[in-house]
Parts: sequence; structure tokens; C-alpha cells
Amino acid sequence: MCRFFIYWGNKPVALSQWLITADNCLLEQSRNDMSARPNPDGWGFAYHQGDKIILAKNTEPAFKDSRFQMTSEKIISDLLFAHVRRRSQGTVSYENTHPFVYENWIFMHNGNIPNFEHYKQRLALKLPPNSFINTEGTTDSEFLFKYFIYWLGQMNNCDIYCMINLINSIIHELIELSDRATLNELALNFVLTNGHFVLGFRRNRTLYYSFTDDSLLIASEKINRQYDWNEVPENHFIVAPSPGEVQLAAYNIELKKQSLSLV
Repeated sequence: MCRFFIYWGNKPVALSQWLITADNCLLEQSRNDMSARPNPDGWGFAYHQGDKIILAKNTEPAFKDSRFQMTSEKIISDLLFAHVRRRSQGTVSYENTHPFVYENWIFMHNGNIPNFEHYKQRLALKLPPNSFINTEGTTDSEFLFKYFIYWLGQMNNCDIYCMINLINSIIHELIELSDRATLNELALNFVLTNGHFVLGFRRNRTLYYSFTDDSLLIASEKINRQYDWNEVPENHFIVAPSPGEVQLAAYNIELKKQSLSLV
């Protein structure tokens, strides 16, 4: 099922508290999350260091891997995507470990696309002839990310609302391809960024956000009890055009600009 955490702030800061010292830090969630199950199948960080994205991943359980703590203690950044994995699709491997990075994009997923090969084959039929989705691993998560990247590349001057509508359409495709037996198992908790905004979606998993010191925190579980956490409603987007601003929008295939309301 996986667990993830995002920090986005206005300046680089040390981020180890969220990863290794908070009462429900990501290290603790790798050992035992709120569903009383571990997330032992790898861990990963993607974070900004100047103009670069630094990617650090390993296939060992975070709670058993000294590198997780050592890396956490060194991260000073204004943007961090952090993930601990419990595999649903794909083997335990470096290529299948989140986050996934493509150019200036970072993506991670907490969920599952059941009967993934069925979706993969059907979505591939929607591509133009001689087109394909290039993935390094075998997860539903990376395929979903690269499917979005492919269609984004076919568009010109796609702003944040255009991207939300594109993702909205992809979610609609996945729902349309689901039968009654698997629709309720389709879990699409994911977050992505291009460095200029953070965008997420909640479906069949928990998702929260909080603000602290002009910074935004987004997490699949509440990281600590000291902050006020807001729950993202089921089947809603969370859109952050800056670290101090969040907008929520309900899933709707006809989503338009006016559907985004500031909260």
C-alpha cells in the first residue's frame, strides 16, 4: 500500500524530523503504519538541491537500512518527496522503488491498480501507431506516471489547469476500464510536481495536508500530533501553486478553472 510524505517550503531547511524523529515519522511508518502493516519493500527520496533533483533509493526496508537514516540527516532542501513501499505490482527492485523522476517531474503513488496488465494493454490501444510508454520498471505506478508524461508531451503550453484536466481524463479512463469486481479496489493516491506546483489526488487511501512556517506538508498519514492536519476528501485533487496556498477540487470529467476553490 505504501506511505509517502512531501515537504515544500520557501527556503532549504533540514528535513530529518519528518523522516526519522517525529512520533509517526516515515521511518516508523515503514515499520508499522496505521493499518498495522509494514512498508518494507524499499524506500526513496527525491529532493531539490539547487537546480538539480537528487534521487536516493534502496530496496531494503527503511527500518533495517542504516542508509535511510544517514541520508535523512543530510537532506537540506525546499522540496522533498519521500516514500516507503509495500509492493502491490512489480517485484522488489531499484527500478520499481518510488519516487519516479523524469526531467523536472517527480511522482509517487500510494495505492494499487488491480489487474494491471488489463489496464496497461487497454491504455496502450489509445496511443497513436508506433507509440509506446517507456518504463524502466514494471509497476502500475511508473506506467501511470509515464502515461501522463506521454500525453503531456503532445500538448502545447499546458498550464496547471490543463494538467489537472489531463489527469482527470486519465482517472476517468481507468474507472471506465474497471469492472464492478475491481472498481472499489482501484486506489489512486498520488502526488507529483514539476518544481513550480504540487498536485495530488486521493482515491481509496488517506491523504492529509498541513502548513508550518510558510511551508506545506502533504502525507498519506499524519506525521505528528503537534500540527493541525486537514484531510483531503475522497476523490479530490489537492493543488498547491505555492507552499503557502492549497486549493481542493472534486474529481469531475468536466473539471474547469472555476471548479478550483481556495480553502
